[in-house]
Amino acid sequence: MEARGHSVLIEPLLTIEPIPDVVPELAGVQAILVTSANAVAALNADALRLPVLAVGEATARAARLAGAERTQVAEGDAAALARLVTSFCRPDHGALLHLSGTEVRAGLAERLTEAGFVVRRQAVYRAVAASRLSAAAGEALHRGAIAAVLLYSPRTAGIFCDLVTKHGLGRSLEDAAAICLSVSVARACQAMGWRAVKVAERPDQDALLDQLDAIGRRW
Repeated sequence: MEARGHSVLIEPLLTIEPIPDVVPELAGVQAILVTSANAVAALNADALRLPVLAVGEATARAARLAGAERTQVAEGDAAALARLVTSFCRPDHGALLHLSGTEVRAGLAERLTEAGFVVRRQAVYRAVAASRLSAAAGEALHRGAIAAVLLYSPRTAGIFCDLVTKHGLGRSLEDAAAICLSVSVARACQAMGWRAVKVAERPDQDALLDQLDAIGRRW
């Protein structure tokens, strides 16, 4: 973002905590699904020998760096990952193991089950929500210095809105735009009084930044 001329304040809304001593349960599994790079650390030597189907390029890159040589990549969301699975796997070739966090959004398992696959989910990390905004973020919001907020998931969008409300800073968003990775992210934050809520044309970082650039040109 800074390379595109934007001043950036990073506000962590989740702390990732690996669940200790979790070993992927691979019996009868034909492929592993990963919907976050945070799950990649759980891939042991046996898991890395199986095909790894990743939701997007960032997750696929993490899997490759971990040693997963048979990595396939979808186009950034659950629907795209389900399409990738149905093109790459067959229901009669074994189960699918989804390595995930303790909380997951509905959609992926339901689509694949409907297509005839057996999907197992194993939680390998937890994402703990922040309990308050940082002093830097709170002060910037109070001054009205935030022109746009980039939101990547429904959960982090909800956390951000809850914390802004908790700190009594809701009106600070009246001159800010929410730039959302998907429609579901936009739904999670639209109740706030944003100046605008915009959705990236594709669920990836470049499209998100393109939307941010477009906002900057118009305002």
